[in-house]
Amino acid sequence: MELEYVSEDVAYIPGAVNIGVIIDEGRATLVDTGLDRDSGRKIRKLLEERGIEVAAIINTHSHADHFGGNDYLVRNTGATVYAPSVESGIIQNPILEPVYLFHGAAPIKNLRNKFVLAKPSPVHHVLTPGETTINGRTIEIVPLPGHSLNQVGVLVDDVLFCADTVFSERVIDKYRVPVVQDVGSHRDTLKALKETGHGLYVPSHTKPTDDITGLVERNLETVETILADVLRLLDEPKSTSEVQSELCSSYGLDLDVVQQYYLIHTTLMAYLGCLYEENSVEIRLEGNSLRWAKAR
Repeated sequence: MELEYVSEDVAYIPGAVNIGVIIDEGRATLVDTGLDRDSGRKIRKLLEERGIEVAAIINTHSHADHFGGNDYLVRNTGATVYAPSVESGIIQNPILEPVYLFHGAAPIKNLRNKFVLAKPSPVHHVLTPGETTINGRTIEIVPLPGHSLNQVGVLVDDVLFCADTVFSERVIDKYRVPVVQDVGSHRDTLKALKETGHGLYVPSHTKPTDDITGLVERNLETVETILADVLRLLDEPKSTSEVQSELCSSYGLDLDVVQQYYLIHTTLMAYLGCLYEENSVEIRLEGNSLRWAKAR
């Protein structure tokens, strides 16, 4: 792990999840904490070697890879945790993530691993959009919903830690259907992000950039492509499972991992929900079966 400074007292730790570090007089506010206790331990060790104490944690959203290090850090540093509403409920009760992936039922063991079920963490303060002061620094909490229902970003010194708002080219090319929980909000967030002009953007899963336009455009294109492809498949009524099977086959995907199946299933439901709310598709309940069809 390394500490990469992007301004005098704002840095990030590159990794599977880029961790934001906002420093004030030797005390740090982290933006997310990574997947698990190993992430938390490495973050703490890196900062302590540089004489920096972990004082606070801001979680941008409630996916396990963004707050899995909380438990270790809170227990070992006493850090104060901040998170947006909705997300804070899941951070405190992580079982809710596999529960919603399993359609609200008690989740099967395939959905009870560290990638979707982190250890619980307290949330001491619920964040709302706008300026706030944490650990002596004035920062702005920026709403970025879509990938997760109430995801936020953190803006400080004209550096925007923009969480999972944009997916990298590699992720889009490999997974084809990146995880989104609210497609309409995700699309609106991307359009709004494209109009900003911050000095630097730090996405969670790709390198920082001073020009996010190209990446935003690729993500918007991905959203519109999936919407169009789902709609095309509904010339004839189909169940959600049928749509998922045909869409994944057309994208060359082979869903041989249960967790991946449910992540794409949830994302597909978000796309179908968006098309339904826009009156592009309709629901047909026939023979005790629900099917989606292009609106007449």
